[in-house]
Formats: sequence, structure tokens, C-alpha cells
Amino acid sequence: MSDEVCVCKQSFDSLLCFTQSSFGFLTWMVVCITFSMAHALPTKSSCLAVGPEIPDFHTQGELVVIRFPFLEDAILYLRLLVDNSTFHISHSEQHDLQNDTLRVIQRGRSLLLLPSHPSDSGTYSYVLSSDMFCITGSISVTIYETGREDLDMMSYPVSAQPDTDLNISCPHIKHFIMAGSPQWYKGFNVGAFPLISTRYNWEKGNLLTITKVSPEDKGLYTCKLKVIFNHTHYNVSRTWKLQVLASAILYPYITTPVNGSMIESHFGSSLVIQCKVLVGNQSYDHTEVTWLVNGRSVDSSYLSERAFQATRRVLPNHVVVELVFLEVHEEDTRVELKCVAQNLSGKQEVITQVTLEDSMTMWLVVAAVSSCFFLLVMSVFLYQLCPTSPKRNNYIRARQNSSF
Repeated sequence: MSDEVCVCKQSFDSLLCFTQSSFGFLTWMVVCITFSMAHALPTKSSCLAVGPEIPDFHTQGELVVIRFPFLEDAILYLRLLVDNSTFHISHSEQHDLQNDTLRVIQRGRSLLLLPSHPSDSGTYSYVLSSDMFCITGSISVTIYETGREDLDMMSYPVSAQPDTDLNISCPHIKHFIMAGSPQWYKGFNVGAFPLISTRYNWEKGNLLTITKVSPEDKGLYTCKLKVIFNHTHYNVSRTWKLQVLASAILYPYITTPVNGSMIESHFGSSLVIQCKVLVGNQSYDHTEVTWLVNGRSVDSSYLSERAFQATRRVLPNHVVVELVFLEVHEEDTRVELKCVAQNLSGKQEVITQVTLEDSMTMWLVVAAVSSCFFLLVMSVFLYQLCPTSPKRNNYIRARQNSSF
């Protein structure tokens, strides 16, 4: 929700205009002053209006500090001397806040509720004045009863992309004297539970770090702390509402194989084709990956005797399913192999085919091997046909005759 308020007050030909544009708790303010003549700021009888301030929302039973940030910005911008000024705050329902001095305490230009109560809800108006100027403004404050909180109004919005790290702080607590470090919880009040996962870290003071944000991280995060005022302990809490943005990939994305690719193999060899799927913003259990052979499952296709779909494997952000060939035949080059991945976000399909090495190369290799084998056989055959030389036998007979 956004709104724009411009409250102007003209006096002595001078114009003071405060413009506020807000979206949730993200605000900006432009202060512009135009003078047609040099004059002093309006006197007490003619106050300049600032604001209104950004509405404030809290739950009952906590210490609440009502402040006026736009007023403080105006004082700094206009360089007002406020040492001798007076500051008065009034409530739209309670005309005199001084009647509850033990629980409602004004400190400087702020108001403390010790602790807050649903009856404190309403519009708080102020008047800051001196002999030279007068400024007025207001803020709307809502204190919810316990169990009846409007968390959309109370929470601070924050968003993050999946798989990124997020840092959120416990906001607007620098004005307190803390009795210890803030404690972070997932949820709010009764439904809140401590953050114990290793992905959550708040060792750095009031800063909570969420490592690798996932869709399951969306929801409320509450920081709670004990603060001290006048030697008394009070509770203070702040709540963030995390929205995890949708992944840029709205469907399961198949990274391997590439659609229309050809996978080369050898005749008679085994082959493994991997289908690797990026699951996007869906869980692994909700992502189904299947191989099809000419539109049929592997088990019901002609490949059922020598191919199968392996059990899927889960990798970081991916699911992998393999199609395993025990033996590749020439007919496998004429079939369509399709990997289908689908989950709650959508569906994607890729088609690939098997191709064998160049047949001419294969025949050349076969011919070369056959030629070598033929030459070897012929060599053995010719060796057997050749006559044996008689020289050595004659030499042996001559030795035998000489012995006589």
C-alpha cells in the first residue's frame, strides 16, 4: 500500500511543504522551502504542519517508544534552535496523558509506554514551539491485544531470491538499554520456535543471517530482547515477514543432454546416457524424471532385454536419472530417446539419439585385422611346405662312422 501526503502552511509569503511517500516501512521525505521574501518562521499562533508520521504497530505488554522521525528531520533541515522550546503531546482519546505518569512517561520529544496497553491506541499529536517557531504533527499508534495481532501491519517486509544469503536485523532498538543479546525465533508469539538450524546464524549482535534461502524459509521471523528502564526489565520484539521470490526458472530445467543432440557410441559396447535436471524452486521429491523410448517406457520397449532406467540420484539442486545400454545395436540409431522432467511448476522434455562410429572406419579396421590374420596363416602354411635341409643329418652320420 502506498500513500502520499503533502501538508503545506503559508505564512508571510513563505511556504513549507513536507511530502511523504511510503510503501510499507520504506519511506522517503522531501522537504522543500521556497521564499518570495525573507521572513522568520511562523509564530506560535500559526504552526507549521509536518507529517503525518508513518503509523506504528505493536503488541500489548511491551515497552513502546513513540517517536516522531519526520519532526527530527525537519529540525535538522531547518536548523532550528530547540533549547528553549516546549514540546507537548496529546492523545486523541486521552486528553491528559499526565494522569498516568507511572506508565506513560514523556522523555524529550518521545513518549514511553511502560508497558503498552490496547487503550494506548489512537493518534498522538504534538506541538513544538518557541518564540520563533511553532511546528505540529501527529502519528497513529495501534496496540494489538495478545492473540489478535495483524501481522501484515506489524511485520517488516523483506524478500530474497532462492539460494542467496540474507541478513536481517532487529530494527529500532538502539534507543534501549539491552539486558542481553536479541533471541531469534521462527514465527510469532505462541507459534514461534527457536532457530537451531546451522543455516541460521545471529552471532553478530542483532543481525540474523540465513544461508542459502529456500522456499521453505518464507514466513515470520521475530527477534525478542529484554531491555532495562529505571531498573525495570521490559520485553521488546520486532517481526520480519520473509517472502522468497520465485525462481527465474518456472519449470524443471534439463541441463543434460541438450535437446536434439547425438550421442556417439560403438557397436556392441555399453552406453550410459545421463539426464540431469535442475529442480528450480521445487523439492526433489516432487520432481519426476523418466526416460522414454519411442514414446514408451524403457521396460515396455524393445530395449527391455538390454537396457534399463537406473535409480535416480540426488545432487545439490539437481536430480539425475541414467539410461543404461548393456549393448548397443545398429537398430538403436533409429529410435527416439526422450527425457521427461516434471514437477508442480511445469514440465520439460529433451530428445536425443544414438549414433555409431563411421561405418567406413569400422570396415577398414576389420579389413586390416583380417588381412593380418590371413598373412599369418599363409606364413605358417608355407613354412610347413618348405623341405627340411639334410646337412645336419649328414654331419651326424659322419661323426658316428668316424667313431668306429
